[in-house]
Amino acid sequence: MQHRRRDPGRLDFEAELERVVSLALFIPVVLALAESVSIQSVSLSLQVLQGQQLTWLALVKKLRWEFLTGLLLGGASSLVVGLVAMVWLGGAAFVFCVFGGIAAGVTGAAVIGLALPNLLRLLRRDPQVAAGPIVLVLADVFTLLVYFNLARQLL
Repeated sequence: MQHRRRDPGRLDFEAELERVVSLALFIPVVLALAESVSIQSVSLSLQVLQGQQLTWLALVKKLRWEFLTGLLLGGASSLVVGLVAMVWLGGAAFVFCVFGGIAAGVTGAAVIGLALPNLLRLLRRDPQVAAGPIVLVLADVFTLLVYFNLARQLL
């Protein structure tokens, strides 16, 4: 196998996956949890937006509450999956990587899921058309970046 020189400014996580193959085992779990929370936040946001006027100040207040909710959901979810990872594979650094990836991914996904439909409404666009797919992509990218950057730092 030919190894490429790694550019430190490049987002290439191949080396982490080669070193710690078990990272790949948890990618579906990490992404599924974040995606579930993001789409739930979008759905709830769209329901609340029906017939309601929105201001930038109201959005900031909503985002604070959604951040706390996402933090609680992420903490609980990551605790359960982290315990499974610890029993199954061991390794404190790996378990912290899974725990941190899920906690941060779910928290970010909750905020993104609330923010995007509300931002679209404030910009006088229809949030029902674009919010779902865009939120899923943003939640996936954010979650994977957190997960792999934690792996790069910890493993």
